[in-house]
Amino acid sequence: MYLKFNNVYLNSSYVISGKLEGEGPLGVYFNRIMKFDEASFNRNEIYSLKEAIDSLIEVNDISINKLDLAISADLSNQLAVSSYTYRGFQIPLINIYSACASFALEVIISSIIIDSNKASNILVTTSSNTQNAERQFRYPNEYGGPKEETQTQTVTIASAAILSNEESQIRITEGVIGKVIDFGFSDALDFGRCMAPAAIEVLLEYFSKTKKSPKDFDLILTGDLSKYGYEIVKKELEKEFHYSDNYKDCGLLIYDIERQKVNAGGSGPGCSSGVVLSYVKKEMLKGKFNKVLVVSTGALLNSNIILEKESIPSIAHLFVMEVVK
Repeated sequence: MYLKFNNVYLNSSYVISGKLEGEGPLGVYFNRIMKFDEASFNRNEIYSLKEAIDSLIEVNDISINKLDLAISADLSNQLAVSSYTYRGFQIPLINIYSACASFALEVIISSIIIDSNKASNILVTTSSNTQNAERQFRYPNEYGGPKEETQTQTVTIASAAILSNEESQIRITEGVIGKVIDFGFSDALDFGRCMAPAAIEVLLEYFSKTKKSPKDFDLILTGDLSKYGYEIVKKELEKEFHYSDNYKDCGLLIYDIERQKVNAGGSGPGCSSGVVLSYVKKEMLKGKFNKVLVVSTGALLNSNIILEKESIPSIAHLFVMEVVK
C-alpha cells in the first residue's frame, strides 16, 4: 500500500545504545551509551526506553502535554517493555508489533495520523535488548551454545523521536505498508535470508508505483538483513536497475563485524531506528544525504510456532525522508 505525505516532519530524536553498539562504527552518533545495572533484563530495557523518552523531552524542552499520542514497539512478550515504560507517562499509547520492521510501521502510522490532522505531535519509541530477545527467539545466552555464522546480534538500543506537523529540516514524504511474504524458509538461525524477499517485494512495489529508481536516492537502507540477506537484495537491485552503490544495511553499519566478532551483523527493531535517528539524521542535517529510503525488515515468528516445523513469514515496510530545501 503506497502512501504520500504532505505535512510530516522529523523534529527531534534521542538514541541510547548498549556498550557493544557504542564501541561500533556509529558509536559517536548515539546520544548516550548506557551501562545497565538493573535487576533483570526486562528492567534494563524498560529503564533504557524511559531514559530515552525523558532525555528527548528534557534536551528539547518539550512539554509532555504537547504530545498527542505515543506509538511504541519492542520485542518482548505482549509488548510488556513498552507498556511498563509508559506507566510513568500520561500519554495516549498505541503499542504495535511488526517484529524488526516495527520502526518503519510506526513512522508510517504516525504520518497517516498527522497528515489527516488528527494529531500534531506524535512520540515514536522503539527498543530492543540482546539479553531479552535472545531468550525469546533463540537459546538464551546462559545456555552457552555457540552461534551459527548466519545469526545476527540483537542490538541493545532504545530510541525516541517526535514526528510533527511543525516544519523542520527533515520531512517524511512517502511510505509503503508491506505484505507478508513466505517463501517456505524455515531456518530460525538465519533471519537475514528469510527477510530478504520481503525487502525486495516492498522496494520493487515502491519503484513500480513511483517510476523512480535507486539512483534517485543518496542512500537506501534495509533494517537487519545480515551480510547474507544483504547480498540477495544487492544482487536484485543490480539485476533490476543495474545500480546498488548507495545500498547499505543498518545491521552491517552498526557493528564492525570482524573486529567485534559479531557473526552476521545486527538485528532488532532498535537496529533501523537507532541508525536512522542518529547517524542518518545527523548526516542529513550536515548535507551528506538529501534523500533517504528506509526499509525496516521483520521475521514474523515466535519460539513456539517454529518448533511446530512451520516456515517463517516475513514483512518489510518502507518510508522516505527528505531534507527540506
